[in-house]
Amino acid sequence: MKLNKIKLEIDILDFCNLNCPLCVRGIPLQKNKKFTSLDELERISKFIKPFEFHTIKIGGGEPTLHPQFAEICDNLKRLFPAQRYYLATNGFQLEKFKDHLQVFDIIELTEYRGRNEGVFDLAVKLNLPNLVPIRKQDYKELEDIYQESNSLKKVNVYNRCIYRKITIIIQDRIYPCCNIFGQALRQNIDPDMISVPVDENWRENLAKISIESYCRRCFVDVPSPAKAMLNETISSTGRWLRDKIKPLDKYILQKQIQRQKNK
Repeated sequence: MKLNKIKLEIDILDFCNLNCPLCVRGIPLQKNKKFTSLDELERISKFIKPFEFHTIKIGGGEPTLHPQFAEICDNLKRLFPAQRYYLATNGFQLEKFKDHLQVFDIIELTEYRGRNEGVFDLAVKLNLPNLVPIRKQDYKELEDIYQESNSLKKVNVYNRCIYRKITIIIQDRIYPCCNIFGQALRQNIDPDMISVPVDENWRENLAKISIESYCRRCFVDVPSPAKAMLNETISSTGRWLRDKIKPLDKYILQKQIQRQKNK
């Protein structure tokens, strides 16, 4: 597997104030829940080159639950130099940390219907200049996507997937795709089989992992070869438009839902 990554996501903890059954991180299925300390992030940062990734994204779980969240925000640019910084949150405790959020170019504030509407609305009213509100689709529609993947009969799925340029660190291990950890939990796969420790050899070791068989059962629908080539052209010019206009997961899921409705 060739490594050609644009974004590094760092899940700083594995628990959440919500309990969404279709969480892409598989939070309800995780038995070993813990958070990554600032000291551990210091260690990890030694193995990530400055500006090796265009974008650093902090997520979870719900990252604002981290006991050192403010300190992580204040040290993020020092630890992981990059061009852009994202935060993924459901809005919980966002007001509490509003003085520490300037580091983020984009704050992806997600509403989960029936779970955090009140918190979501209050967070929107903070009028943070870097806030991007996202409204998730109904769970019924998302459940259909999980149960019947459009990728099952396709080949070369990973190399044509828009998520292949995003890698993720969860519990001091690095994964070749931001969705595969949650998929592994749902498919009863040992996460250690599709990840490597974050050390001086992580690039070489990660490149040896083949995840094609897992990709075929992912909820993400890969584009046709022609569409994949267009996506590659857009990203290679540095105009990573989907990141700027709307988060990738919203874009992919909306397209999936529309295809399901048109069948």
